[in-house]
Amino acid sequence: MTSPVHIDDPKVMRALAHPARLAILTRLHQHGPTTATECAEVTGLSPSATSYHLRALADYGLIEKAESRGDGRETVWQSKSTHMHVHQDTPESRTAGRHLLKAWLARQDQVLDEWMDQEHTQSPEWRDVVRVDNVRVTVTPERLVELMERVHGLLEEYRDEPGDNARKVSISFRAVPLL
Repeated sequence: MTSPVHIDDPKVMRALAHPARLAILTRLHQHGPTTATECAEVTGLSPSATSYHLRALADYGLIEKAESRGDGRETVWQSKSTHMHVHQDTPESRTAGRHLLKAWLARQDQVLDEWMDQEHTQSPEWRDVVRVDNVRVTVTPERLVELMERVHGLLEEYRDEPGDNARKVSISFRAVPLL
């Protein structure tokens, strides 16, 4: 696992909250090194517009150029990390962090919407394993950190499961204290 990228600059948070940039990062996390043309498929933008967003993500230190494929005419990009930690220590960073979180949650909802739109075209074995759960626990802040670290560690064991029928699966967790 790569080290997480730490983000504390509100400007970077606001830049990352752009839907196209979140789509690009998702593509890079799911498929590895990717070109602007390949990213354009998920952003709905032209390759040149997508290239602009890729350069912006690189300027903010979130992605980097990868080893070239073939003749090197296309730039290949890769994510610096599959994990990000957002630090919200100031009023401005809390506002920007909230905007980023809302954009990220909207992206996760979009993944579920896309699945539901195409579910009927998928095999029964994949349709039958989709789960959306809501579990409530009573914990201290320290135990919640421990729980989330244990869940994260468990998920890491399955990051690149081999097999003919293996697929990338989006798993999202929200640990939010009830008010």
